[in-house]
Amino acid sequence: MTTSLKTTSFLLLFVLISAFFTKSTQAQNDPEQLAKDFVENGNYSEALPYFEDLVHLYPQDKELNYYLGMCLVETENFSQQAKNALQIALGDDTPAKSFYYLGQCFHAENNFSEALQYYQQYDKEAKKREKRSTRIDELIELCEQQINPFPVAEEEITEEQVEAVTPKEELVPKVIEIPTGLADSLINFQVNATIKYLNIDQFNNKKSLNAFVKAWQAEQNLNNVQEQTSRLRNAYKTALASNKNEIAEQILQLEKETYQQTQAINQFYAEARALEKAYWDGQSAQSIQDFALQVRQMEDSIRHAREQKRIEKLEAQKPIVLPDSLVKTMLPEEPVVVDKGVVYKIQIGAYSKTPPDWVQRLYKKLAIIRRIDQYTDEKGVTVYTVGELKSYNDALQMQSQVRTEGVKDAFIAAYQDGQRISVQEARKISDE
Repeated sequence: MTTSLKTTSFLLLFVLISAFFTKSTQAQNDPEQLAKDFVENGNYSEALPYFEDLVHLYPQDKELNYYLGMCLVETENFSQQAKNALQIALGDDTPAKSFYYLGQCFHAENNFSEALQYYQQYDKEAKKREKRSTRIDELIELCEQQINPFPVAEEEITEEQVEAVTPKEELVPKVIEIPTGLADSLINFQVNATIKYLNIDQFNNKKSLNAFVKAWQAEQNLNNVQEQTSRLRNAYKTALASNKNEIAEQILQLEKETYQQTQAINQFYAEARALEKAYWDGQSAQSIQDFALQVRQMEDSIRHAREQKRIEKLEAQKPIVLPDSLVKTMLPEEPVVVDKGVVYKIQIGAYSKTPPDWVQRLYKKLAIIRRIDQYTDEKGVTVYTVGELKSYNDALQMQSQVRTEGVKDAFIAAYQDGQRISVQEARKISDE
């Protein structure tokens, strides 16, 4: 091997080793990334303690709770801790596999009806490629046959235990005082696979509502503790050596308080969830279906209101367009100029009648960021376009942008001196 080749090989090896150690060092400095690396390699038992610590620090973080629940189930720990974590993780951006893991938790405790609901939800939402890597078909079949293939689950909180830790009826205030900021808030509280509450008025049990309020108040306290801890950590970095021990003691005390608050929050939420679940277990299938439909309609209304607010905000930012009559009084008359040469436009639709309602809504949304032009061709068809581009490459770029904005079938149309021509002819004329 020549000297230059040896030198090149050595340098390449050095770069690869440096990259490896840099990545390892970064992972060691970031426990969350290190834990995710363990999960990626299937080392769930190694990742578990990291995610337990992270969830203690950030108890309502949906992603961290999802990873914690995953690690517990993958290590055959089908405990209440796993169920709590996975139920906290449920939401709009929930990975479909959350339902798969929750199904296993209930399956392991012989709650076949609940397990089947979660399995079916996973089967409905997961992609085919993901489902091939799971036992979903087998587990659904076992669940329907009421066969439990899992090890005996850890002791779960029973209704009797819930009653034992719940204050007696006379100790629960007859009128529960709702804190400011909670009464009109969206709570997104998942009771089970089917039932979700969006506001506190939907609670059916006074004890469970009281437990939920306590959990919410504890979360507010926890946020304050975490903010205080963050400020102390920043102060520690610039503090004199003589003051660092005192600050460190304060940080440790706050960390202990964070852990205690987190445990209390999880316990209160588990109590509220168990009591509300017990209520719905006694309701008819029709009642459950009606309530779930009501929640979906509320979610649709909320999304619509948010979208309308966003559109109004964007509309307010649009420049004011003066009426043509006013413009003509302000500006001298100019002859109408037809675009000369080759022009590319992005055609977003063509209709011989009024466009359908959904198309009109789409165009209204698109018109917020783009000017939509229209003309009627010789057949009486109204053609809608956006953009006037001199370059075919620029037209390709705008076509891609318009498709991402919602018009999936947008395509490039070419014009010469205002007359429609083929794109191939236009490119030939423009020598592109």
